[in-house]
Amino acid sequence: MNTHDENQLIQTCLQGSRSHFEPLVKKYQSPVIALAVNILGNYDDALDIAQETFVQAFTNLHRFDTQRKFKSWLLGIAVKRCLDHLKKQRSFLNYFLKHPKRFHLDANLSIDHKAIEESETFRPLLEKMKNNERVALVLKINEDYSAREIADVLDCSESTARVHLFNAKQKLKKELLTTRKNKNQKITPIGEVLT
Repeated sequence: MNTHDENQLIQTCLQGSRSHFEPLVKKYQSPVIALAVNILGNYDDALDIAQETFVQAFTNLHRFDTQRKFKSWLLGIAVKRCLDHLKKQRSFLNYFLKHPKRFHLDANLSIDHKAIEESETFRPLLEKMKNNERVALVLKINEDYSAREIADVLDCSESTARVHLFNAKQKLKKELLTTRKNKNQKITPIGEVLT
């Protein structure tokens, strides 16, 4: 399905046909859930956020600018829903204290090229980053988004998106190096993400 097809579906939805939104849900359900899992660190919460995201997208479809990519607009909604979810928790400190096991790194630090949300090594590292840094890194690794596309999702300038991505990479490098020193183990490179 290309951009033209998506815009046709959106126009049909705006004319009252709810069933034409279903192909968009099917196409983008996995990326929305993956993004939410990476931000929240909890699959069940991610499913709830995905559902909220699609409901909000459908409700606000009349606000969608067809000059933008639907996927970026949708992921932007998902990011905002995730951040709202995190804000509802009393504080990050309480959250971290509630889930202490999430911040202990695996004994085996070998990292392969599987998606970041599947990695028990990365999840605790992601949780130590600021939200925008985490989102930028996840979009770069999972979706291969450019700085411009990340900026579109985060609703910021391209240069700000580059800063978020740079900071995330630096923090990830530092944490992996510190962990390697502490555990005295080898870390397999994860590719161009850290270059």
